[in-house]
Amino acid sequence: MANQSSNKRPIARSGNDVSDAAEAMPEVNRRRMLFGLAAASTAAATGLATGAVAAPAENPKLIALAKELPAVAAAFHVVNDKYLAEYKAWNAETPWAPDELTELGTAWPHDGPRQPGDPEMLALGGFLWRVGDDFPRRIVVTSWGVAGQISRARCQKRQAKKAGRLGDYMAAEAEVKRLKELYKTAKSYEADFAEVRALAGAWHKTSFPVREARREDLERHVGAIMDEPDHTMEGLFIKAQALVEWNRVGKHWGDRLALTYGKEWHGQIAEAILRHAKGGVA
Repeated sequence: MANQSSNKRPIARSGNDVSDAAEAMPEVNRRRMLFGLAAASTAAATGLATGAVAAPAENPKLIALAKELPAVAAAFHVVNDKYLAEYKAWNAETPWAPDELTELGTAWPHDGPRQPGDPEMLALGGFLWRVGDDFPRRIVVTSWGVAGQISRARCQKRQAKKAGRLGDYMAAEAEVKRLKELYKTAKSYEADFAEVRALAGAWHKTSFPVREARREDLERHVGAIMDEPDHTMEGLFIKAQALVEWNRVGKHWGDRLALTYGKEWHGQIAEAILRHAKGGVA
């Protein structure tokens, strides 16, 4: 969950870069593009108002894909909303480590100097961050570690008894008793955490592929829209709406946008805008 920021600084550009870019596009500048889009929009609106038939007609396959998009998007969001809710619910089931097993963290787990123990984790991965703490807590007491301490305390107890040191014997006996209680606490927490993690993992193993399949369906459908030729401003608007719909995928907590079918979308929509600004179908 920790965010990483780039150490790269933005590269300063001189004023000549802007003029060079403008000279590289003598036929299309910002004002021409805006006028072109405005004129195309006005012409489309006038045609609809007067009942005139637009020429050329929009790509019928593109229109059909646009009509199918809401259903494809809805299928993804239904599954995704359920997945996100259940994901949060499973993480909420994560047992907190008892205070006697932990100490406050002094930095995020991947930052700063090496800290003792291990960070407290959520059942589905990620650090368990408690409100009020600056950093995730560290689990510094484990059942296996306490088991070793018990063995050493018992050894001290036997040595004290053999040497007739009653005070040391009583202290070692009290330490063994304390450590046994601590061992029970650690063992109980570890068992509870392992159980929740196993159940959450089993749920995720079956639910995540379903959610990803619906996400891929949506991405593939948006990709099909972007790949279809657009003949009029209507087609450009369809593509813009498809990208807006796809953008909603990245608005959810925990989502990532690893495009498989959409690597060319930015170039495709830019090409369509510039083409229409210059007069429509190439």
